[in-house]
Amino acid sequence: MKHPRKRFWRAASRIHHCLVSEEPPSLYEMPFQVWWHCDRLIRKRQQAQRKGWDFAASKLERELKSGVTQLIQQLTTLHGDLSSDASRQQNPPVRELYAELLAIEEEFGERQLDLREQCISVSTEPIELEGVYLGPFEIHLNYANLKMDNGSPYRVIARDPHPAFTNDCVTHPHVQSDVVCEGDGQQVIRRSLEQGRLFDFFTMVASLLRTYNSDSPYVALSDWDSIECTECADVIAATEQTRCDNCEITLCTGCAKDCTDCDCPFCHECLSYCDSCHSNCCSSCLQQCIQCHADCCQRCLLENERCSDCDAEEELEETEEEVQETQGSTANPVTTTAVQPDCLGETVVPA
Repeated sequence: MKHPRKRFWRAASRIHHCLVSEEPPSLYEMPFQVWWHCDRLIRKRQQAQRKGWDFAASKLERELKSGVTQLIQQLTTLHGDLSSDASRQQNPPVRELYAELLAIEEEFGERQLDLREQCISVSTEPIELEGVYLGPFEIHLNYANLKMDNGSPYRVIARDPHPAFTNDCVTHPHVQSDVVCEGDGQQVIRRSLEQGRLFDFFTMVASLLRTYNSDSPYVALSDWDSIECTECADVIAATEQTRCDNCEITLCTGCAKDCTDCDCPFCHECLSYCDSCHSNCCSSCLQQCIQCHADCCQRCLLENERCSDCDAEEELEETEEEVQETQGSTANPVTTTAVQPDCLGETVVPA
């Protein structure tokens, strides 16, 4: 294995060559790809709203916010390019670049240097922000593109990912899909790379990862462990969620309805109602009336397994039958003694 200091010197020489190499001037380009992506999300969201697909519309809206954030970031970079001084600064000599690499090793300890791929990687310690564990991150720099003529030359990769529950592409409040949102530090980080100040670059990005800006996160730390309600798509805190006792989907307190008999929470699809009192009931707590086959809750079904309506109807029928029998007995009385007509069969005899 070659001596690590020799590898550092070779890397420093290569970085110096990349900085001083004559290349055609960069052409300014508008971020059309991100623009078209946002435009497509807008049209898809409008279509989902017209069809009443509220869940899909909410999901597309969150993707749109993320896309717009990326678009603003790229436009800000373009604005900085147009506003910055076009004069070229003197490139650092090889020995200064060599000293930069030594300082990086001393600061971060663990580092990877790939001469063939022209990459330098360092790792941070496990990061925790406001009680939310995010894990360690790897800052991976391609030093062949420090002039940033072909986009950003570095990525921030979660080595032990603990992404936001609602978006697994967000591994840090300011990192999405391995791209960091640099915020106000964007121009400073960019200039450090263009001037070959590699130590400053790595320490600034690491410091950014240890910091939380509540004004511009991809996902707020307060919502990091939050999840979506399956029915209304609202984001709810993990402590406020509930689950359907039947299908086990996640629900917010507004969408979850309790069964009036067992008091268990259910979603709209898994909850039924009593045909007698019309209260919310789950299928396990409903039982059919043996007479009318209506679904009844335990309070509406009597001991004779009839609903209160059928039981009252049967009592009414029995009462009517009793009344009819009583009235029939009074209108047609029955006697046991035969009544004979007066003087029947007698002949009148003259005096």
